[in-house]
Amino acid sequence: MGRHDGLDRIDRNILRILSLYEDLDLLQLWYELGESNGSVEGMNREEILRILESLRSRGFVECVGEGEPGIRWAVTPMGKAER
Repeated sequence: MGRHDGLDRIDRNILRILSLYEDLDLLQLWYELGESNGSVEGMNREEILRILESLRSRGFVECVGEGEPGIRWAVTPMGKAER
């Protein structure tokens, strides 16, 4: 099995973006995804959150705190290896 089994293009792009920053909130991540290749066109907040929750359940990302303007997300060491 390959390293990226189960990770689609958007999953890998999220991991790549989060690995470039210490952490990002959902809105910041949405902007970065849009700037990177427009892959979020037509995606809403709930869809991106669903992807993040899926990546979190597989150990690729983690919540690093809640504050203004919301939950912040960061890539885990496992997620850095998979990007």
